[in-house]
Amino acid sequence: MSVRTGSAMRYFLRGLVVINILAWALWGFGNTPSFAATMKSTTFQVQGMSCGSCLSTIRSELFKKQGMVDVTANLEQGLLRIDHRPPLNEESIVRVLGEIGYPAKSVKEPVNVKGGNTTTRGCSGCDSNGCSATAASWRELFRKLFGSGAP
Repeated sequence: MSVRTGSAMRYFLRGLVVINILAWALWGFGNTPSFAATMKSTTFQVQGMSCGSCLSTIRSELFKKQGMVDVTANLEQGLLRIDHRPPLNEESIVRVLGEIGYPAKSVKEPVNVKGGNTTTRGCSGCDSNGCSATAASWRELFRKLFGSGAP
């Protein structure tokens, strides 16, 4: 094969690759499902959600579910806005929240949950340093490691 033929063959193969990439890209634009149409935002009134530790527990459980997208909370009002996609729906979210000890009901009117302070109030002994359960766990660990007494 001559140098000229080898060069022509490279251009031909490169052209095929480019055409193939363009064809796949154009095919993909028409056949890609639109997730924007299926995403839903639902606002819930949640009982007992009052500190960052509560919100952390809720977030970790919800993000185990397929279809979970985002969580926004206003702890002062006890509101939780959840962005989700199928198969996750309102009923399954309420069930998950109830199972972890946060009874909830959906709020039909759109509510702005942004702007709430996520650490102002505490649940059963929480303060500005965090949840008392967490603080007690750290105290117990310190006691086991270093003997009796507070850190």
